[in-house]
Order: sequence, then structure tokens, then C-alpha cells
Amino acid sequence: MSKSIHVTSKNFKGLTKKEIDEQATDPDSELSQWSKKSAIKHAVKQERSVEKKPESSDADNFPVS
Repeated sequence: MSKSIHVTSKNFKGLTKKEIDEQATDPDSELSQWSKKSAIKHAVKQERSVEKKPESSDADNFPVS
């Protein structure tokens, strides 16, 4: 089952430092949701890149004659 977080745009321009700090401490804020979404996307991309890279062995590097 996929993890779905519905934050569609990152619109934090124009916020003051105080507003951003308040959002950072609030677990239900857009900033916190964006952070969670970003972490999940990064983890999924890492898993996919590991799956794509085949582990090479010495037998794969030498042609069979």
C-alpha cells in the first residue's frame, strides 16, 4: 500500500521566520507534511536505485570462451 500525503505545492515564500518556526513545531502544518512527504520520496528513490543496480560478480566480468 502506498503512502499518500496530499501536499501539492511548496508555497513557503513570503512567510516570516516566526511563521516558519511555528509551522516547524506543529505536527499538522503544511511544512511538517511536506517534510514527511519529502523523506518518504527520498527513501523510495533510494530503494528503487538499490533494486536497479545488479550486484556484479567476477563471473559477470569475464567472457566465457
